[in-house]
Amino acid sequence: MKKARRMRMQSKIFRGSLFTTLVAAILCAGICVGYSYCSISLESRKNLRAEARNIAWAVELGGQEYLQGVEPEPKSRITWIGPQGEVLFDTDVQPERLDNHKKRDEVIKALETGYGESIRHSNTLDKQTLNFAVRIADGSVVRFSVETDTILAILQGAVPSILGALALVTVLALAMAAWTSRRIVEPINRIDLQQPGKDRTYEELEPLVRRIGSQNQQLQEQMDRLTREHEKQDKFRREFTANVSHELKTPLTSISGFAEIIRDGLVRPEDVSRFAGNIYKEAQRLIILVGDIIKISRMDDKQIPVQREQLDLHQLCEDVIEHLTPAADQAGVELILKAEEQVPQILGARQIADEMIYNLCDNAIKYNHPGGTVTIHLRRQGENQVMLQVEDTGIGIPQEHQGRVFERFYRVDKTRSKAIGGTGLGLSIVKHGALFHEAALDLSSVPGKGTTITVVFPIKPKKE
Repeated sequence: MKKARRMRMQSKIFRGSLFTTLVAAILCAGICVGYSYCSISLESRKNLRAEARNIAWAVELGGQEYLQGVEPEPKSRITWIGPQGEVLFDTDVQPERLDNHKKRDEVIKALETGYGESIRHSNTLDKQTLNFAVRIADGSVVRFSVETDTILAILQGAVPSILGALALVTVLALAMAAWTSRRIVEPINRIDLQQPGKDRTYEELEPLVRRIGSQNQQLQEQMDRLTREHEKQDKFRREFTANVSHELKTPLTSISGFAEIIRDGLVRPEDVSRFAGNIYKEAQRLIILVGDIIKISRMDDKQIPVQREQLDLHQLCEDVIEHLTPAADQAGVELILKAEEQVPQILGARQIADEMIYNLCDNAIKYNHPGGTVTIHLRRQGENQVMLQVEDTGIGIPQEHQGRVFERFYRVDKTRSKAIGGTGLGLSIVKHGALFHEAALDLSSVPGKGTTITVVFPIKPKKE
């Protein structure tokens, strides 16, 4: 993959300024040279035209005698041409050696109008000849010719001067471009990206500066939120570790104590069975606690192998009731399922949903009164939701504890929880399961009358 080419703003501004300056300088030089050449050329032609008329007037007065005594300037020439185009006199060449000039442009115009001009170019010598012809009284024509350089020849002669001036302009352009680029980039480099609004900058950059400031604020808010979340999670982790240590220590202490008494022979033979039963009971409690801790940890780390599938909540409720019926009978609690016909299936994880229903019903049995009931309501709610509700007639939860019962290891009545073998993780597992299924979770309870926990499942989670 090709690497993206990085561009330096200062270099780009420098090159642009230098190029613009040089082009402007060359154009200005060309315009000045052209204008100067045209101005000088026009003035020279005006002077030469006047000189041609003066010479014609002198020839008209002095004739051949005047021409023989004239000494033209270098590169200038006087020719006297008869009315039929024959050459009567020439300052450079013998007249008999010259051909008839009647067809020369300047002569034709002079014979017709009294005055004519023409320019003839020599491409090989980069020269041009200016011809000024004036008709005099006898009908003959006096022509004054001057040889000059073409503009190309003038430019060629001026090349050293032009190159010197261009070099000077280039040096000045380099210095000016460097100074300009630094001045342009300097306010941009001064922008403090942490606090971009405190420095003055270009008006065109203000939307970008405001956007950077807004993003910085958003990032800071996110960092603050993450910090608070981290502190909160760290607090939960410390509490979790302390609670786990305490919960594990209690049954292990009991097991160790009972085993030590049996080992030392301090138990009568008829009490061994009771002590062994206590050890078994505490071991079972420990196994259940460790199992719940593992479930919670896996849910936290999203390590539970999840396969989403269509779940029949009615069938799951029946399976849970069948599994908990012995415990309910032993506690003197009746389990009842009230479900609508054709409750739609939901898309979810069978293991997690089963754990949720099991823990809700198990808690409802444990914290109930003998002769009480646990009723599971299952029905469709709206177009895209299914409501699962577990209602009991148990001891209820005081108002001040209702906001914390879904926390790990939180118990309203620790003595009762220990007596019935509760781990304090059942409702926490329910909360994790609801989050996984994107389900709404609600609790309502009246002390002494019972508790109702409602879970509203979406038929198809949004994440799916």
